[in-house]
Amino acid sequence: MKERLEDTLWKHFFTNPRTNYNPYMVKLVEYPNHIIYDSEIMDSYRGNWNQKAFGNSNPVYLEIGSGSGNFAVGMAAKYPERNHLALEIRFKRLVLSANKAVKRNLNNVVFLRRRGEDITKFIGNEEIEGLYINFPDPWEGNEKNRILQPKLFELLDVIMKVGGTLFFKTDHDQYYTDVLDFAKDLKNYEVVYHTADLHNSPKAVDNIRTEFEDLFICKHNKNINYIEIKKIK
Repeated sequence: MKERLEDTLWKHFFTNPRTNYNPYMVKLVEYPNHIIYDSEIMDSYRGNWNQKAFGNSNPVYLEIGSGSGNFAVGMAAKYPERNHLALEIRFKRLVLSANKAVKRNLNNVVFLRRRGEDITKFIGNEEIEGLYINFPDPWEGNEKNRILQPKLFELLDVIMKVGGTLFFKTDHDQYYTDVLDFAKDLKNYEVVYHTADLHNSPKAVDNIRTEFEDLFICKHNKNINYIEIKKIK
């Protein structure tokens, strides 16, 4: 008997058997041009994302933690001359993101089911021009778990081109301060811009909001912190 698609996908992602399946897991296959969930395929694209995923030689930008895709899709629409990769783990968010890209007929954005700590496994040497990290978990009390900390820049030493930039947004004031503090000691990087009030800064005109950003502003009217860190050597 032919194995059901649900069973095949479940075995791909998980080891324990289960009777109830996340319906969005099955929908992943409906977006072959916008979702890649197989790690082996991603790894095989390392160093050649432009040609294998996009069929061009445009610069590559990466987002870690893309949520439901508002930012990634907005960036792809605003900058058609760039290729955009966006990492997300949750099935529903991947499907919602891909659906938005399809509706807007965007072929320069691909969503990957992959964790940020794996980036050197599927992104090649000096392959990206920029990295976006928007509203990551601040891990209050467990700051060692934060994604944005000095050891991240050891990975960027490998995958980011000289002149490339990390873009960081957070509603967490202490996270913002902590990044500015440790950035002073980074050997190959420098802070080229920062503000504790993005939406009332000169950068506001080009800012593309995430779904979290919209929700947070509407409910809490909280300032948004923003930092740009450039790789200088």
